[in-house]
Amino acid sequence: MNYVQLAACIALMVMSTVCVRGQKIMKLDSDLKGKAEALEVKRKAVTTMPIKYNYGPYRIISGKAGWTKSKSNTKFFSWETKVESRRKSSLVFVGHDKDTVVVNMSTNTSTRELNVNDWSMLNESTENFAAIMTTSLDTITWRLMLVSRSGAQVEGKYQADGMLTNGSAEIQIREVKQWESGKAAAFNAIIGYEFFNGSQSIAAVQASPDTFQKRFVWLRNDLDEPTKLILAATAAAIMNRVDETIGE
Repeated sequence: MNYVQLAACIALMVMSTVCVRGQKIMKLDSDLKGKAEALEVKRKAVTTMPIKYNYGPYRIISGKAGWTKSKSNTKFFSWETKVESRRKSSLVFVGHDKDTVVVNMSTNTSTRELNVNDWSMLNESTENFAAIMTTSLDTITWRLMLVSRSGAQVEGKYQADGMLTNGSAEIQIREVKQWESGKAAAFNAIIGYEFFNGSQSIAAVQASPDTFQKRFVWLRNDLDEPTKLILAATAAAIMNRVDETIGE
């Protein structure tokens, strides 16, 4: 974790400890809010990556952290360092104790940091997070791509958007930076994601980098079970990536 990310996380945690109003909920599309139950995300007290989360009838039953490779490059007479890294991991997700999703994930990250003596600043970081998901229900393969950008040279400091597709259906993934109260998240950080099928919000996951805030998953009630399973597994993959980012 670089200096900017570390400072932001520390500040978020300090703010959480002094907050007297309790847990926060991110802002949701009003239609989804009225047609989806908030499933609180729980975890085992002691666990390794990936964290074995469970919410409603869904849970992660196993996972593998995989490997990380990185390389850096600093040009002569330049204070900017470029770092590229690759990471792979996987998890097995189950719904209703019978339907299984195997999720294979990979993350490619490219960063540009300014380093002067003991001082450093993240100019820009671009992260491509991908996941391939197969289920025990059919032979259809789902693919997730989530692109995130952060740093001093990124408008709003943090940006992210993505897509979940099986080749025919396309579900857009949008960042959320605002709490239900209307207040923006500290440091304009991304605190969750909402999933849209066209103009209709069908699911969401709250995954704030502030570890004092609870996590939640929302799935629209009128979705069929196979769709709920894939969306719930996608939420698990995103939470896993947020956890990896916090630990970097």
